Amino acid sequence: MKITGVIAEYNPFHNGHRHHLEEARKQTSADYILVVMNGDFMQRGCPSYWNKYTRAAMAVANGADAVIELPVLYGTASAEFFALGGVRLLHQLGGIQHLSFGCETNRQNILQSIASFLKEEPESYRIHLNQLLSQGISFPKARAIAVSEILSLHDCTRQELEAILNQPNNILALEYMKALLREQSPITPVSCLRTDNGYHRSNLERYFSSATAIRKEYDNHGCTEQLRSVLPETVYQVLETEYNQRSPIQMKDFYPLLQYCLWKPEMNLTDYLDVSEDLANRIRSVYRPEQSYQEFVEAIANKQYTYTRIYRCLLHILLDIRATEMSRQLASNSMHYARLLAFRKESSPMLRHLQDTSSIPIITKISDGIRNLDYAGDSMGVKLLEQDIAAAHLYEQVIANRYQVSAINEYTKGVVIVNNGYF
Repeated sequence: MKITGVIAEYNPFHNGHRHHLEEARKQTSADYILVVMNGDFMQRGCPSYWNKYTRAAMAVANGADAVIELPVLYGTASAEFFALGGVRLLHQLGGIQHLSFGCETNRQNILQSIASFLKEEPESYRIHLNQLLSQGISFPKARAIAVSEILSLHDCTRQELEAILNQPNNILALEYMKALLREQSPITPVSCLRTDNGYHRSNLERYFSSATAIRKEYDNHGCTEQLRSVLPETVYQVLETEYNQRSPIQMKDFYPLLQYCLWKPEMNLTDYLDVSEDLANRIRSVYRPEQSYQEFVEAIANKQYTYTRIYRCLLHILLDIRATEMSRQLASNSMHYARLLAFRKESSPMLRHLQDTSSIPIITKISDGIRNLDYAGDSMGVKLLEQDIAAAHLYEQVIANRYQVSAINEYTKGVVIVNNGYF
């Protein structure tokens, strides 16, 4: 049985994602595609516009065979730990032969060379990186410069190298490859050249458009025919049904709760993941209760801290995600469990196969998952799962308050089963 893994967010699932799954299946001759997907909060430090069950069902209705949830601790972390969480989950499930990912270059050999270099982190590179960071340069830019100046490749110029390192999906691709090396995983990386109009492009184009452009159109105009042209029909129907009923949802909707977290004078902000002492001081010094969320973020931002870094740190404060917990989980060398969100009815043989190959339990019901982890003495697994549950309940409560609908209960919501493309 050939199974190919994909790590994704699908906010929302669009034509480019469907193309990727088709290419992944073709490139790897896969019998099944297994997706590891973020829950209700995204790696860029924001809530998803659509809840995890809806997004998982979108994927399974359009090419995936099953979707496993990436725990929120990893799903909202930096690219390095986001990738490590996804790779470790696929690795510990066993039975996965390939990991397919989109990137902005088709030069996978160059990406592999850079990944090997970053895994080893030569002393000359670390010294140069720290020098650049001390000059107030943001980490992504500093890393791109340091690698391009230290690493010498005969078939890639310094300018080409730096350009590769400045593309968002190339950065994630490097982290996937580095994580595979770190885990000593037999899973083979396979790259797929992106076909949309660019990760950050905000305007819709024909057929292939970025998720950023799709969300902008959805925000400004709702479900238009132009939007329909860049989405699978099943996805468009869901977006049309949920528009102004359960979505969109944005970080500004969570801002009163974040403000409450910031009003706790006894809390040391550096306890939270990714929040340095300098950034904590900056957050404290610029915060004003009358600011909007975006005004607050703009007041914090400078050349050292990217907007993404700030969004992510504020989300960690909101969700109570601590640096110490990430350290403990990383040191455990385990993902503890794999929680199934959705699957295609015809893919049941793959799930039975993974039950046999997996070194961690596959959870289909939350209450059973907590009880079994607790019975096995896996307190860290219980902690990780409870964090997922808390994040989902917070997300659902904000949706319930904004749209006056019932919140989805993690303890009663079952796995979504897609049958012949319908869910």
